[in-house]
Amino acid sequence: METNPVNPQENPAKGDELLAKAQANKGKLAGALIFCIVVVVAALAWFFINQSGNKKAAELAGKADVEMNDSIAMQLYQQAAEAGHKNGNRAKLEVAIRYYGQEKYEEALAYLNDASVSDVVIAAGAQLLKGDCLVNLDRLDEAVKAYKNAISEADENPDIVPFALIKLANVYRAQGNYKAEYEAYKTILDEYPSYQYAQGQQTDIRKYMERARIAAGL
Repeated sequence: METNPVNPQENPAKGDELLAKAQANKGKLAGALIFCIVVVVAALAWFFINQSGNKKAAELAGKADVEMNDSIAMQLYQQAAEAGHKNGNRAKLEVAIRYYGQEKYEEALAYLNDASVSDVVIAAGAQLLKGDCLVNLDRLDEAVKAYKNAISEADENPDIVPFALIKLANVYRAQGNYKAEYEAYKTILDEYPSYQYAQGQQTDIRKYMERARIAAGL
């Protein structure tokens, strides 16, 4: 747990206490100083190793981006993924996409689960792909969770959230959960009304929502 350094001017009593302890342990100060130097050197070493690893991952991912041979590109992305760091995480998503295209859904999931993504759009996209993998593996309850995670990650993005809701609605229908299917379509119409117009599917969404409403007995 990180602790903030004490400012003796803000807390004189605490400052006096720390000063007294320092004076009482004057003989240990040299050892403490050496320890601090070791910690700083270790931190700097980690920083440069991290930068080196990220550079390696970037170089491998860059080569994969322009490689015309799919199998070679896959190998380069896998090597970049193993290098870790930011570019390694991007490479993990690239590998997952390619495994998905090859219908190797378990392999794709392994890379998706191992990737760490901070960008909200990419994170949402990764969760959508994860949901698609799970649907193809007939793990529908997990797919629902993945699509809900995509909605959460998307942070009300007007393109991604409705798209995820449609996928979610399809899973709910496959599960026979028609009320949840209805609610998913209703959310699109209520909260993202421009989406159906932009996608040219206004009639379909209303039609599917009505179908779900009837099936749910609402």
